[in-house]
Amino acid sequence: MTDWVDLCSKKLERAEQLIGGLGGEKTRWSNSALELGHLYINLTGDILISSGVVAYLGAFTSNYRQNQTKEWSQSCKERDIPCSDDYSLMGTLGEAVTIRAWNIAGLPSDSFSIDNGIII
Repeated sequence: MTDWVDLCSKKLERAEQLIGGLGGEKTRWSNSALELGHLYINLTGDILISSGVVAYLGAFTSNYRQNQTKEWSQSCKERDIPCSDDYSLMGTLGEAVTIRAWNIAGLPSDSFSIDNGIII
């Protein structure tokens, strides 16, 4: 009988540790859900700007691209099209795993080079 009580006691301790460990995950998941909600709201404008970058800005310099995307962001906001305040092509269309593979293969890790990879 005491073995059974010890076994139950150990199981209870492990369950409490597991529940305590998952408590931090709830906070992380809640923050992720809020962030995804914000990204979802801005998706329309961000995709619109990304389409313009891919279609028109591939041949231009980094400074020109930045200035043009800022202008397009402002134009979206004037027309009540939601878009991110800190728009980036890499943040909208980039995939972290693919970008990391490009970096390992020798692509520089600056945003201009990564944007060029996304455009291509």
